Amino acid sequence: MSTNDVEYRLPRTVTPSRYELTLEPDLDAGTFAGFEDATVRVHDPVGEVVLNALELQIDAGWLADGGGRRIDVREVHLDEEAERARLVMAEPVHPGTWTLHLEFRGELNDKLHGFYRSVYTDDAGTHVIGTTHFEATDARRAFPCWDEPDLKAVFGIALVVQDGLAALSNGPEIAREPAGDGKVRVRFADTMTMSTYLVAFVVGRLELTDPVDVDGVPLRIAHVPGKGHLTDFALEIGAFSLRFFADYYGIPYPDAKVDFIALPDFGAGAMENLGCITYREALLLVDPAQATQQELLNIADVVAHELAHMWFGDLVTMRWWNGIWLNEAFATFMANVTVDAFRPEWERWASFRRSISGALEIDGLHSTRPIEYPVRSPDDASDMFDTLTYTKGAAVLRMLEQYLGAERFRSGIRSYLARHAYGNTETEDLWDAIEEATGEPVRRIMDSWIWQGGYPVVMAGRSDQALALSQERFRYLGGDDGTRWEVPLLVRFGSTGVTPTPVLVPHGELGDGVLTVSWWDPGSGPPEAVVNAGGSSFLRVRYEDGLREALIGAMPSGLSPIERYGLIDDAWATVVAGLSPVRDYLGLVRGFGDETDLHVWQAMIHGLAWLDRFAEGDLRERLRGLVRELVGPAVERLGWDPAPDEPDLTRALRGSLAGALAVLGDDAHAVARLRKLEMRARAGERVDAALASAAVGVVAATGGAEEYEPFLAHRESAATPQEQLRYLYALPDFRDPALMDRTLELAMTDAIRTQNAPFVLARAIANRDLGERAWRFVRERWDQIGRRFPQNTIIYVADPVRLLTTAELEAEVQTFFAEHDIPQARKMLQQVLERQRVNA
Repeated sequence: MSTNDVEYRLPRTVTPSRYELTLEPDLDAGTFAGFEDATVRVHDPVGEVVLNALELQIDAGWLADGGGRRIDVREVHLDEEAERARLVMAEPVHPGTWTLHLEFRGELNDKLHGFYRSVYTDDAGTHVIGTTHFEATDARRAFPCWDEPDLKAVFGIALVVQDGLAALSNGPEIAREPAGDGKVRVRFADTMTMSTYLVAFVVGRLELTDPVDVDGVPLRIAHVPGKGHLTDFALEIGAFSLRFFADYYGIPYPDAKVDFIALPDFGAGAMENLGCITYREALLLVDPAQATQQELLNIADVVAHELAHMWFGDLVTMRWWNGIWLNEAFATFMANVTVDAFRPEWERWASFRRSISGALEIDGLHSTRPIEYPVRSPDDASDMFDTLTYTKGAAVLRMLEQYLGAERFRSGIRSYLARHAYGNTETEDLWDAIEEATGEPVRRIMDSWIWQGGYPVVMAGRSDQALALSQERFRYLGGDDGTRWEVPLLVRFGSTGVTPTPVLVPHGELGDGVLTVSWWDPGSGPPEAVVNAGGSSFLRVRYEDGLREALIGAMPSGLSPIERYGLIDDAWATVVAGLSPVRDYLGLVRGFGDETDLHVWQAMIHGLAWLDRFAEGDLRERLRGLVRELVGPAVERLGWDPAPDEPDLTRALRGSLAGALAVLGDDAHAVARLRKLEMRARAGERVDAALASAAVGVVAATGGAEEYEPFLAHRESAATPQEQLRYLYALPDFRDPALMDRTLELAMTDAIRTQNAPFVLARAIANRDLGERAWRFVRERWDQIGRRFPQNTIIYVADPVRLLTTAELEAEVQTFFAEHDIPQARKMLQQVLERQRVNA
């Protein structure tokens, strides 16, 4: 441990191997009491024991050895800033195995971290759930512990609760006995050896589904009463994922059971607590008949992501928080692999390419960061939970997998997990395992992607009968700085049926930095050259004009949808970077009028929507005419009425196109149809979910007070969590200033859950017409926002200021955040501010 780390890292003089932990929450009073017996190893003679504790009162404690000797804790010094407790012992403690007994108490907080309160109301009244969220460093808010990921231990947990309440934890329930005063003591089986951030316990008035047997592993869902009918889809993807991972990893599920817990209040999307996975309701409970394909995909992704962690993250864990990227990136990658197998017709890798666009945008900034970088403090750890960790990290894993081949890549993963089961690792351990399995220079390749920020633009040109590939760094401001990568790339010569060739575009230090690949036989003429075939490499491509024109001329059969998406996305990026004019982008888009793929259309609509933010007057009318010219015929080809057996992506495409035609195209016919559809859907009539969702957005963008009131009511009464959020998040899309003011004030009250309110404020700032008004509200209430909302969500309130692009607002925002830091998202805030400068 370095000298610089001492401030945040615990000494290794005393380390745990097991916790016997009992907690007794008082849900009505909002407090809890507990005691623990931690089996510890004292490695050196000590006079004190140092461990993590925060917002806890430690009332008593002692150390006992196996021979009956007891040494009391003479003094307890709680350091709130360092988040530690220093237990001064009554006499020196010699090395050996001891049991540390501590008695403590605390409060159930309302900030959605540590041991906290989640509240819901039904016909029987208001009910409190006591639940936990410990990642990254919040187990210390619930019990004194060695709250670092490499200090793994076994956990034997007991909960003392009111009889009749559900009580859940990581292990299966093994005993339930009376504890007096109408309470019971519920004991759970020991966990495997694991990190403190994976501990979980939940107490409250909840119902449980019958368990689904997944090859001997029971899988259940806990939910608030009355929502059991919304659990089938999550159980289906959960069972599929458990079987898929056991086969993929070559290792059975590493513990005894899996419970999914749907919580009314949850600060993240979900959390991979071993065997006791917690979720936001909207990411677990769903009626597939009323959900859009995207809403179902979100649930499938999150369920698969969390279950992937049971092996990659829980069984094998990073040694310190600098490695959290690998946990999250790999789980994101594996979720895509799993969902692609679960619903191949959803084309998961094509939709993931849309997520990559967001990561490429951030990674093209000066303020980007390496995927892995040194982490010292809890705030540093929190700052890693961002797009670069999840999406860029998953994208570079996908790039490596496609370059090596899926089976060879999987062999390396299996070797890594088997070698390090129940232990902790560094990133290099994974590269070494894959390198051993494949014989490829994996560490050399991946080090160039993990330890430096940014990405290349690969330039493709002709060199005699060969394709010449070179690279430079892509950045929105400032251009190439000489950074280079080892670039794994697939290149295809010919149409989509031709097998691509894996190539490695070299780092300049390994040669002149130019790779030439044989292309065509002089007697036959050149086929199309597709660089980044399959769209699996994390980069952009710039073709010489002749090569680009040949590709466009070969569409659609010459390029797969994901490759067509890449053409449009790369073209838009060059506009944002000032490397090409808007007219070139619009010329390219005009050539895609006959496009039939959802994801390609989404790329085009994204660029057109951005242009709509800047266009005014006659220019905006001309842009609207272009949208009607492009989108109108596509809607008519699809028709407004879905067929009963229509593919999910076709339904999704109709919804996207109809919404764009109505809002970006200002098409009166589309607006009228969608407004009628929204009224029918809100009245309970069965309407295609993609059209119903689009209709909500259209009504908000074109409506007034007459529509606002029913939207306000329906956000509570809607039948599913997804529909509730559709109406809630539509409130800030209304363009009436008085309605915007009502929404902003509402977000600062208990009428909107604190997990959702930051996103309501963010959408308000993103409102094209009233974003400045919403920003001024947020600026004035900033201190209140910081006190009220979960700390990990504050950055989401700030994120849309990148859309405020006048010179006055740019200066105002930049000055404000120079004086108002977000410590737990400092790097993300720097990126938001640079994105604002780019947009301005």
